Amino acid sequence: MRNSLEDLHILALDCQTTGANPDNGHLLEIGWVKASASTLEKPEDLQPLAYLAKLPAKDEIPRTVERITGISGEDLIVAYKPKKIWHKLAKVSQDVTTGNHSDRCPTVIHFSRFEEPFLRDLHQKWHAPYAFPFQLICTHEITKRLFPDLPRRGLRAIAGYFGHSMPELRRSADHALATAIIWKKLVALLKYEANILTLEQLVKWMKTSLPRARTRRSYPMDTEIRRNLPDQPGVYRMLRANGDVLYIGKAKSLKKRVNSYFRQTGSPGEHILEMLTQAYQLDFTVTGSALEAALQETDKIKRQSPPYNVALRKRQRNLVFCNRDLQHFAQKADGDHPIGPLPSGSLNDAMTTFATLINAKTSTNPAQLEKIADTLLGISSEYIPEKDCLHDGVEIFRQRHCSVLQRGHPFRILTGLGARLWHEHFKRQELEATEESDTAETEAPQTENNPQVWAPEDVANLIESVIRRAAHLIRRSRWFCMLSEASLAWTSPAAGEHDKILLSLKNGGVVNREKLGVDEATPVPSGHDTPADLRKQNIDLMTYDRLRVLTTELRRLVAEDRNTELRLRPRAMLRNLELKKVLRWV
Repeated sequence: MRNSLEDLHILALDCQTTGANPDNGHLLEIGWVKASASTLEKPEDLQPLAYLAKLPAKDEIPRTVERITGISGEDLIVAYKPKKIWHKLAKVSQDVTTGNHSDRCPTVIHFSRFEEPFLRDLHQKWHAPYAFPFQLICTHEITKRLFPDLPRRGLRAIAGYFGHSMPELRRSADHALATAIIWKKLVALLKYEANILTLEQLVKWMKTSLPRARTRRSYPMDTEIRRNLPDQPGVYRMLRANGDVLYIGKAKSLKKRVNSYFRQTGSPGEHILEMLTQAYQLDFTVTGSALEAALQETDKIKRQSPPYNVALRKRQRNLVFCNRDLQHFAQKADGDHPIGPLPSGSLNDAMTTFATLINAKTSTNPAQLEKIADTLLGISSEYIPEKDCLHDGVEIFRQRHCSVLQRGHPFRILTGLGARLWHEHFKRQELEATEESDTAETEAPQTENNPQVWAPEDVANLIESVIRRAAHLIRRSRWFCMLSEASLAWTSPAAGEHDKILLSLKNGGVVNREKLGVDEATPVPSGHDTPADLRKQNIDLMTYDRLRVLTTELRRLVAEDRNTELRLRPRAMLRNLELKKVLRWV
């Protein structure tokens, strides 16, 4: 057998499954790659193999698993039977064993406690008379001993700590490759920090050394990097050791915001700790104001798509435009599709189903009820109300709004009813804010063990909430078209008592920044006469999100009681009071 860990042939392996163990789940995908620490120079040197596994008849991939892996039922059309996959794995493990002149295959897995039951289950089914062929080496257990104070030691965190970027979806080939790269790094650390050179020494060390409990979090980023940040607004970028951007954020104070991540108090989210485990460097840009930092942040996120930014990444999002009958959507605004821009997604289907509901005018048939539950209400099949409850809920909704529903045109009904529902919703919020509510002690929270029991009124209320949100998106699209060509001025403590900041906006972006005296008039925007149709065509997803952020920042300026002026046209100037009223609706 090869004695040196550096020269040891290993099999790096990963499994994706439909459950936590073979008793409640099945193998979905398995991947592996043959490697050795001494010969692995670059990730592209390795060619991992991965195989999808056929599921038992009538078994489906759980939604959560489909979301995190990207594997769908359609992908399994080309899947292999688990028995065939096992024989392929047994063959490659025998090749590794022979190469080491040993009796078992050193199999490196990042969290072997998960994979081991599935491997033993496969072995029991198709190789039971023979000894279990794998000698499992868990890199997670090694990192617990070598890096006891790292915030997180999951596969993605440790791979990123060593400067390796992993795709967002959890696929076995990518995970096996990352495990092999981690193994190479750990072999070097074991040699120089623990004087462990052979597999026998590693096995003994793992048995005799206990992982030390984490006493405090230790981060790879040098503390001087963050301590020397300026106390000014700006945009910051967390970077891996290889220069990959992990996260882009904005700040009123770069120094305070970035250092807040590294406080030992509190409970940061898992994704934050995973990111901080990988962050070695920090890059930043100082801006003139927090508002400008927010606008730069959203643009940079779109361009670089950092893995730990969620809300403002492009992903599969796009914008669409709708016709006035709410039945058809297009990618571009034109005479037939003037409504928008609207974010594509479930609300588009909801608007179309709402139009169908209006046009039906009578009792809804079973097919329409199913469509209402699926597209208008967005209720998954596990939680859908009974058909009678759904039918009665639709009728309650019709009775509540019978006068509005008779106006005839779907678009007018949607916007008119949506505006009224939005106003009522806002009033309820204000009322609840001024009254003491004791329902928290009397109402049981909804949990998996206490699922919602549907009543017809709940269905009617949910239809109303969908309409309210759809009408809000339409109002917001009109607002964005107006806001895209504007002049914005506000007072800022940093600008001095006698100055205000002026931003000139074109297509939602800042094209000019200057200071004005507090008594100087906010100028008319240069693009004030740009037709509405052209403005719509100029709003892409980056511009749309930038206008969303700008609207949020306007709310902040008004809430902070800054002297804010937004000029949209020569005779259209919105100051704090007018802005507060407008922003309430968009």
